[in-house]
Amino acid sequence: MKAFSITWRALVGYYNDLFFLFGMCLLWWACGGIFVGAAFIATWGLLQVNGPWWLAPLLAIPAGPATAALANVARRTSRELHADHTVFLEGLRSYWRRALALSAISMTILTLLLLNLAFYSAQGSRLLWLLTFIWVYLSAFWIVVQLYLYPVLVGLEAPSIRGAFRMAAAMTLAKPLFSVLLLLLAFLLTGVSAALVIPALAAWPVLIVLMGAGSVKMFVEEAAQKSS
Repeated sequence: MKAFSITWRALVGYYNDLFFLFGMCLLWWACGGIFVGAAFIATWGLLQVNGPWWLAPLLAIPAGPATAALANVARRTSRELHADHTVFLEGLRSYWRRALALSAISMTILTLLLLNLAFYSAQGSRLLWLLTFIWVYLSAFWIVVQLYLYPVLVGLEAPSIRGAFRMAAAMTLAKPLFSVLLLLLAFLLTGVSAALVIPALAAWPVLIVLMGAGSVKMFVEEAAQKSS
């Protein structure tokens, strides 16, 4: 149930800071988020013509720095701390190199996972087709890692690419049911936003990042309770 709580807090947090976070969404789109939109559009178009849809995530690579900047904002708002546009710009300036590397690595691995998923699901052999489930699992795991990745990056005392991947993967494995449910809720929000269009532009980016930031906050608080 914690996944529902995290999602609800993200929705309430967005509503409470509606105008500010709406502006942050627009800034995210302008600073790189447009490449994520291009990846979604490319995926849909390539699926329609039976093209190499699994290549589409590579288009989203330039969005990494903007996502880290948005995560920097979400980290403060999820803790009810003051944030303004300078927090976004500070995050963009401080993390853009690492975030771009994270994005390049993440999207390349996701592309390879989706390639294998597409290949095995198209096979006539029952044994090979069954391997599709392995690639579905690995792809889902990697997508969940993306939910945590940028909030983890901006929350590390000594930000590093390896540290961000390691901690995001550890969080995913530590609470698999929570992570799966969070992923399903993120997919639901994405589907609703895409269907209505306007929420995709005005709310979707920050809602997804707020879900990740809220999850990281929950993990940190639980770790602090166990150590005390």
